Amino acid sequence: MTAPAATGFDRQAADYDQHATMQREAAAWLAEWLPAQIDDPALELGAGTGLFTSHLVDRAANLTATDLSPRMVEQGQANFPRVEWLVADATRPLHRPSYRWIFSSSLLQWIPEPLNTFRRWHEITDPGAKILGGWFVRGTLQSFYDNFPGAEPFVWRSVEEWEGLLSAAGWQTVRRETRRYVRHYDSSLQLLRDIHRTGAVVPKRYGTGQLRTFLREHDRVHGPNITADYFFLRLEAIRQ
Repeated sequence: MTAPAATGFDRQAADYDQHATMQREAAAWLAEWLPAQIDDPALELGAGTGLFTSHLVDRAANLTATDLSPRMVEQGQANFPRVEWLVADATRPLHRPSYRWIFSSSLLQWIPEPLNTFRRWHEITDPGAKILGGWFVRGTLQSFYDNFPGAEPFVWRSVEEWEGLLSAAGWQTVRRETRRYVRHYDSSLQLLRDIHRTGAVVPKRYGTGQLRTFLREHDRVHGPNITADYFFLRLEAIRQ
């Protein structure tokens, strides 16, 4: 996650749990692949306020949860005080100790250089360690961004591209699955506000007038009921 993105999540920390309904659903879906008991050292990255931590807290005996946003960590600590919480960058996680599990949910799409990040995760884990993560992939909000060129907050990647990056960093995919989530909005403005309320960066390269013009045009083409697709990948990989 970039520093500007972390700032956006920092501002929304107090209200994040209220608005992150899809992220909560996706975290529960990802948690279906969790083992019943996790005794080895485990690290959760981009833990936010603890949507996925809630599924780990009673399974993982030695869990460290981290996030780049101090306010998210503060809220996560309040939600799950039994877990060790740290402010830390997922692209440069701490090496203490060598981890056997790395978890993340709704994080990796924000990472600007995922290959370097996966290599760093390789360095702080033991052979045979596992990644269990879920994140949004190409196709998410495509109709919205197709009509709003240059507004994407990051580079959208396909499932195959993500697998290639993991492989290049020394991780072998064990299993993967993608789920489509559909959300309906009364207007394009409501959709944009929903994105903003969950901490996502609203594009600033467009002026207010340009933004309003785009939203009106998007409503004209796709309204009055706006349908938005979100594609969430869950993936387990093992360290080679």
